[in-house]
Amino acid sequence: MNYKYYLYGLNVESEIEIEEAYAKDFDGEPDVRIIYGEMPEGVREMYKEKTESDYFCASAATGMVFRVPDVADYWVQESLITVHPFENTPLMRIKTFLLGSSFGLAMQLRKQVVLHGGGISKYGKGIIVTGESGAGKSTVSDSLLNAGYEFIADDVCALSDNGDKMHINMAYPQQKLCRDAAVNRGYDLDELIYINESRDKFALRLKDGFLPEGMDFDYLFELVLSDGDELKCRQVTGQEKLMLLMKNIYRGDDGFRRWGVPTDYMKKCLKVASTIKVYQIARPANLNTLPEIISYVEECVKEEAV
Repeated sequence: MNYKYYLYGLNVESEIEIEEAYAKDFDGEPDVRIIYGEMPEGVREMYKEKTESDYFCASAATGMVFRVPDVADYWVQESLITVHPFENTPLMRIKTFLLGSSFGLAMQLRKQVVLHGGGISKYGKGIIVTGESGAGKSTVSDSLLNAGYEFIADDVCALSDNGDKMHINMAYPQQKLCRDAAVNRGYDLDELIYINESRDKFALRLKDGFLPEGMDFDYLFELVLSDGDELKCRQVTGQEKLMLLMKNIYRGDDGFRRWGVPTDYMKKCLKVASTIKVYQIARPANLNTLPEIISYVEECVKEEAV
């Protein structure tokens, strides 16, 4: 049996049931197929000396292959993702790297601009909150959702060209929460899905409050940590705006190192930068400035919506 979903703005047909994905029927050929299968012989040759407990990642002429130790091998092409799970691997673990890394690579191969961050919306505006690991993007995104913003994507924001603007496509209606955020919002941890032992995170499947059709992209907020003792917020313009955008492309370092930055891809990035407002929020590492950050984002978004 095959399942049909709408993921990252793509029509997907899958041999793997993905309960957290947004189910949607469609006619015609899918944009991406997901199948169980063996790695092609030429791909297997690339890592034949590796064991199931060894990490591996490499590029080939038509795609990317990577191994998650003791989980699965993934062979990713533009329109096909082949998964070869190892024995006794829980389905949840297989799907974690399918929905994240595999689709991230597939969209790279499709030359889509994909940003690493949380996608949300309010006042008819599309917003992405980005930043390096530990900067607080998940906490800020969660607090904004708790303040009435709607959900688009949790960690991977795939953009498509909507004519005058770029569009944030919904990933799938599931939000990851750290333990503190889940407790602060009053969730019973036993009713959530424990998904990440190393980072102590839980998954919350959303029944409402999400936008299946996504939203046009208007604002990018980057969070950075500072050594200072006060919150500093500023609008980013000019060439720095493009550089900040490129810095926060999902797995951009890996892709750019392997393939460079193709001219048509750079044109897409320039269009993104020219059609959005970009802000950087430098927060003190040792102070709680979350209420001020939420107020700043709200002021920026609401000002133009009025």
